[in-house]
This record gives sequence, C-alpha cells and structure tokens, in this order.
Amino acid sequence: MDWIQFLQIICMPAFGWFFYKLGEQRKEIKSLERDLNEFKVAVAKEYATQTHIARLETKLDDLREMIWSLHHEPTTTRHKK
Repeated sequence: MDWIQFLQIICMPAFGWFFYKLGEQRKEIKSLERDLNEFKVAVAKEYATQTHIARLETKLDDLREMIWSLHHEPTTTRHKK
C-alpha cells in the first residue's frame, strides 16, 4: 500500500467523519447557546419582577404605617369652649 492509497482509504474517510462530527457539535453548541440565552432572559425578567414586587411591598408597608399613625395619633390639642 503506497501513500496515495493510504490517504484515499484511511485518511480521507477519517477526516470526513471528523469534520462531520465537528459540524454536529457546532450545531449542538449553537442550540445550547440559544437555550442558555433564552434562560438568561427568563431569569432576568423574573428577577426584575421580583425586585419590582419587593419595592412595591415596601412602599405599601410605609403607607400603611403612615395611615395607621395618622388615625391613631393622640389628640393633645382639643378645642376649649
């Protein structure tokens, strides 16, 4: 078997298979990257929602305390007749 036959019989199919598998892996990596990016967007949306809800809850608690203090403050100044 000379070098030309070796290249044709062994190396060409091996390189063909290698590049085929390499292409499959690239497709898989692109798919995984796309899924990861979609997951990152979903997490960012959820985080933004949770942060916004927590901020609103804090504001509501502050308003509740303010209203409670207004309705239950002691009346020290009474009108004298």
